[in-house]
Amino acid sequence: MIVFAPLYAGALTRAEAIVASKRGPSILQPYFDLAKLFRKGSTISDQASWVFVGAPFVIFACYITVSAVVPIITSAPLPLAFLADLIGGAFVLTLASFTAALAAMDTASPYGGLGASRATWIGSLVEPALILVFFTVGVLSASDNPYLMNHAVRSSPYALVLPAHVLGTLAFFMIVLVENGRVPIESPSVSTEISMIEEGRALEYSGRLYGLVRWGSWMKFFLMSSIFMNVFVLPWGLGGSESNLGGALLAIPVLLGKLAICGVTVVIIDTSFAKLRFFRIAEFVGAAFLTALLGVVTSYVVSV
Repeated sequence: MIVFAPLYAGALTRAEAIVASKRGPSILQPYFDLAKLFRKGSTISDQASWVFVGAPFVIFACYITVSAVVPIITSAPLPLAFLADLIGGAFVLTLASFTAALAAMDTASPYGGLGASRATWIGSLVEPALILVFFTVGVLSASDNPYLMNHAVRSSPYALVLPAHVLGTLAFFMIVLVENGRVPIESPSVSTEISMIEEGRALEYSGRLYGLVRWGSWMKFFLMSSIFMNVFVLPWGLGGSESNLGGALLAIPVLLGKLAICGVTVVIIDTSFAKLRFFRIAEFVGAAFLTALLGVVTSYVVSV
């Protein structure tokens, strides 16, 4: 995840440029950006405290922690998988978001506070929908452990066409777009401070600290896309419980192929729809919540 997350972001940026009839940057541009940022020092506001300096490290650690409890390239539980389920992983992601919002307000910057306020408001709407999404898949596996969910869906292919699973998948994909600042919630290429949400929280960072923040945001997108493909859409292709290092390495190109499918969908949406007005975002998140709720209700109806 650490190595390939920038590649995933660079490939999406290049694909969007090609669709818009532009040449676009290289898919390796995120690696060049990281190398440039880590060679620079960081400018820190005189109003900032240790919270601002330590936040990027906490955020980066949160995303690494979640990757240790969800299936990315193997269906065998990792050594730390017993510590948390998907809801526990969501709490860790929320900790990263809270830390980013706290750091944005720590500098007393109006734009940072605006981005933090908006991101926190959106997060308060997303979390109930996210919990309901886990329940829709949990009905089949009788668990909210991501590995058990993966095994349940993989062993019962018909589960992919169940109304509850389809609705839960749709709702989770909408949440992926919201949590990662994609269209229709936010344009990833936006450069206007007043309209930034995710980027607004990192507006005061520079140099090495900004490099960690950007790297963490790419890891978050990579992580949520992997969960979406490995648990909800295509649970096959992971290294099994009896696999060795070769099996895990073979699962890496399979995962990249899955992410290519997810990326194409994201690119189509980014280039086909306009960004919503800010007060319309609640309607989009509300639609995700109702879709997940309908999936939970449908699961009980179908089971009867």
